[in-house]
Amino acid sequence: MSVFENLCVAEEKEIKEFIKLVARNIKKARQDKGVTQLELALMIGQKSSAFYANAENYTKNRRFNLEHIYKIAKALDVNVLDFFKS
Repeated sequence: MSVFENLCVAEEKEIKEFIKLVARNIKKARQDKGVTQLELALMIGQKSSAFYANAENYTKNRRFNLEHIYKIAKALDVNVLDFFKS
């Protein structure tokens, strides 16, 4: 048995659930502020809402990266840590 076997600290399913949690929290914050997907997409530098909508709903395997999350928090005037809470 290799020393490097089973070194993965998180299963794929666990990672997907984490990504979905962050996306749900972002969606809730956006809706609470009364901002549309298109408005927020433009605020974070996206040219259309397609990527944004897919990332927010975790479709087509799209996801927000750290830069997106930071910009979204600033645009919505919320604490970035709120996106990571269960």
